[in-house]
Amino acid sequence: MGILQHAGTAPRLRVTSDDASVEYDEAASVGALRMVRAEGGWTLVDAGVEGGVYRDGCRVGQLALRTGRSVRLAAGAPDGPTLLFEAIPPPTPAVERHESRHGVLILGRGAGNTVVLDDPLVSRHHAVVDLTTPPVLRDLGSFNGTFVNGERVTSIPLRNGDQVVVGAQTLVWDGRRLAPPQRTVRRMLVADGLSTVTPEHVRLLDGVSLELASGTLTAVIGPSGAGKSTLLNALTGLVPAGRGRVLWNGHDLYRHYEELRFQIGLVPQEEILHPQLTVREGLRYAARLRLPPDTTRAEQERRVDQVLDRLGLTGQRDLRIGRQLSGGQRKRVSIATELLTAPPLLFLDEPTSGLDPGLDRSVMEQLRDLADDDRVVVVVTHSVLALDLCDQVVVLGKGGRARYVGPPAALLDHFGCDDYPALFQQLDKAAPRPRPAGITDSGTIPAVPRAVVPPQRPSRWRQLGTLIARDVAVARADRTLMTMLVLLPLALAGLSRIVQGGAGLSLRAAREGRVFDGSEVGQRLTILVVAAALMGVAMTIRELVKERAILRREYAVGLSPGPYLLSKVVVLGGACFVQGIALTWLATVGLPGPDRGGVHGWGWWEIALPVAALATTMAVVGLAASALIRSADHAMPVLVALVMAQLVLSGAIVGIAGRPVLEQVAWLAPSRWAYAASAASVHLGRTQRGVEDAVRDPLQAYDAGSGTTTSP
Repeated sequence: MGILQHAGTAPRLRVTSDDASVEYDEAASVGALRMVRAEGGWTLVDAGVEGGVYRDGCRVGQLALRTGRSVRLAAGAPDGPTLLFEAIPPPTPAVERHESRHGVLILGRGAGNTVVLDDPLVSRHHAVVDLTTPPVLRDLGSFNGTFVNGERVTSIPLRNGDQVVVGAQTLVWDGRRLAPPQRTVRRMLVADGLSTVTPEHVRLLDGVSLELASGTLTAVIGPSGAGKSTLLNALTGLVPAGRGRVLWNGHDLYRHYEELRFQIGLVPQEEILHPQLTVREGLRYAARLRLPPDTTRAEQERRVDQVLDRLGLTGQRDLRIGRQLSGGQRKRVSIATELLTAPPLLFLDEPTSGLDPGLDRSVMEQLRDLADDDRVVVVVTHSVLALDLCDQVVVLGKGGRARYVGPPAALLDHFGCDDYPALFQQLDKAAPRPRPAGITDSGTIPAVPRAVVPPQRPSRWRQLGTLIARDVAVARADRTLMTMLVLLPLALAGLSRIVQGGAGLSLRAAREGRVFDGSEVGQRLTILVVAAALMGVAMTIRELVKERAILRREYAVGLSPGPYLLSKVVVLGGACFVQGIALTWLATVGLPGPDRGGVHGWGWWEIALPVAALATTMAVVGLAASALIRSADHAMPVLVALVMAQLVLSGAIVGIAGRPVLEQVAWLAPSRWAYAASAASVHLGRTQRGVEDAVRDPLQAYDAGSGTTTSP
């Protein structure tokens, strides 16, 4: 489609036909229609000539078109060729220019730069142009990078016509300055022949081609298994199609993914903010992780307030996401998270799933409004209640082939159906159309001229500080977690009090006559070890699996897995350590401690520290298990298996020492070392002296003074 641009001021009128798009800023005529600028938009007036113009089969006399709205009219007859009329606001200058200083042009977000770019993805001081011969562009260590003609650069001479991309802004070097392109073309997302075949030769996408213009809302519908999610992944570049390409504004998304990834917003079906936080808290932490590191706290707060206001969530800013918001409001919060970086491309996977019809339409109306901000919005949905708000609908059939691409008004007629249930019935029954003879797919990703590198990561220490603060806020707001933190040590310490006797951890107090077996001390240690293992795993076994959608999305926009995992260890592992100390104190307070103060003379602490360390270690084991299980429903069986394994391999009830293979396997069990350390501190190995065929555990027979086996 060719593009013609008429320079002018807002509001402008864009008229799009099948082969051209023209923008007007003055009164003009198109055929029988007179276009006149009016307050807040344009007025379209039928000039009364033969033929006229029609909307939905009815001739139009006069029609008011507000800024940000569009209408499609037929020319000459009700079924004549159509024209799309859009009242568009003027391009808001994202570039503020000042005089160059000392022969340089400095680009950035800060007000003191030569070229000021109002873009949250741009660093405060992003890049500089040295006005030498030839001029040289240098990146200033920006977070999202500087790109020239699609390649990320650190320093490069500029030539006339070079295209420079910083953040979401595209500038052109004209020999003297960097400026937006003189011709404002309508940005397009183009999918060209997308096909995907699995290694098992199952076709997921079959030659899907689309053209999605900025300012449009597109719905993708179809039966289950038709490839809707596969198409979404291909359009966003998360999982490139096996064959074909995706172009955004003329750039190949797969080849220039490093440059374009930050212009893509993706709202998955799952929630991408912690439900325990308030709306403001959730967006605040998301802003710290997503915006450039040099963004000040004041700028972050301002950006959060902007997206809250844009999505009508200002009144809900202090409400808990999970407990106090409706389903539609929670979905708007997820959308707000993606809008923090102001992406021109916004994709949503089932945003209305589980909502009642009223909330369904409310969310779609919000998306319609976002699309009117000159943004490409694509929605994968099963709902057909608000398709009339969309500019076009893509219907995928079995085998991943596009069965229809066009306006929603003509959808049912195209399939010869009276309603949408009949349409989906027809799609379910239809078999995939066979491929033309001789056409096959390799299933390989299209050739990429250079490797796609992972997204730029902020400082790991900066991320760690933000994540620890967020995890603490989540923990404090999580009633279930706080209840477990307090009640588990109390309940498990109470169980240890059931053990008969009052000897506590002292073998001397337990001795009766000349023979004693230390059973009371052993039982108390066993309960402490099992309780610590249970507390650690119970605290973390669901942690990663319930946050999988959050982690996946944050990783895609720059989160490093290391700080994420370490923050969990610091916060939850630290909580488990405190629990272990509290458990040991509650279980032994008022009872005799280890004889002779234990091995090191630390007394009660020689038991508390191994127990606390075991609880922390098992919290890490729980995190590892949580990363492997598929859903939170699988957590309980895994918890039981892990705790039972620690009980058996600890050596508390089953002899481990001297048994080949089993003894070596037990070295991998944290409970083995915790129990052995505690048993050594209470001198439990003495109870086996004189017992026929007894195998003394070398881990329990330690003397701190000599490093040799303890004497009886």
